[in-house]
Amino acid sequence: MDKRSFQNETAFQVVMHLARRMLAEKVITRKEYRDFEQEMLRHYQPFSGDLYT
Repeated sequence: MDKRSFQNETAFQVVMHLARRMLAEKVITRKEYRDFEQEMLRHYQPFSGDLYT
């Protein structure tokens, strides 16, 4: 894994952790979470992304 892939993976994981907290606290809906997740998968193209979808 090169440096850029590692940075994308890390950023994706942090962003999605925050989104899951927002979902748990009912700040966002499940649909908003799913839409956001898809957008972040497209944006960051994380290595682990295939594991989550």
